Amino acid sequence: DKKNVTKTDVMNLLESAGFSRSNPYYIVKQGCINQMAVAPDSQRLKLLREVAGTRGYDERKEESLGILKETEGKIEKIDEFLQYIEERLKTLEEEKEELKEYQKWDRLRLCVDTTA
Repeated sequence: DKKNVTKTDVMNLLESAGFSRSNPYYIVKQGCINQMAVAPDSQRLKLLREVAGTRGYDERKEESLGILKETEGKIEKIDEFLQYIEERLKTLEEEKEELKEYQKWDRLRLCVDTTA
């Protein structure tokens, strides 16, 4: 196609076709077959995921979940800061109204003082 693509795009395409970066040939040595036969289920599952090429997706999923958790933490901090700003704004609005009231009465007092 003569299109420019990133290395990540090429790697994703190869992984989706069954070629894994960690095990590009899916060759399992004879000694490993025996180890796999007596290995616990969790270890066999890990090896099968690697052979199937899903390990890369699992790693990216974990990375994405980490980023998501970090982003949610940032959103929570922003919400707390926004709440603080809204409370402060409300307080300032109340002080502004008090100041207007004070200035009104102060002008009235000055008018009374100058007429008396």
